[in-house]
Amino acid sequence: MKKILLGLTLVFALSSSAFAANTETEPNDTIATADTLEVNSSISGTADNNDDDVFVFVANQTGKMRTNLTNKNQSVAPYVVWTSDLTTSLAESTGEAEFDVVAGETYYIKLISFGNSDYTLSLNNL
Repeated sequence: MKKILLGLTLVFALSSSAFAANTETEPNDTIATADTLEVNSSISGTADNNDDDVFVFVANQTGKMRTNLTNKNQSVAPYVVWTSDLTTSLAESTGEAEFDVVAGETYYIKLISFGNSDYTLSLNNL
């Protein structure tokens, strides 16, 4: 009986961690401290007044990608998707944006806050 309970506990613990949401960590307000955002996933965060949150991702295929930002108090906007050299903006949006990427290239997403809000940012291949 103890082995069965231990086994069930282990299965539950492993399955729970597989479904845990990604959460941004502070500081992540510069390119050097950017949080990693995996392709085909989402990350939740909290923005403070005048807070920038920066995320980095590597495109896993060449083609179009989509980002989507939802925020509780509508005070995280806009966000910008940058190329790795930080000279070219691929998209600017307050909600959903589509843009082209090249497999293996690094990109950054910068969220700019003008108030306090909880948000979720998703990144998906199209």
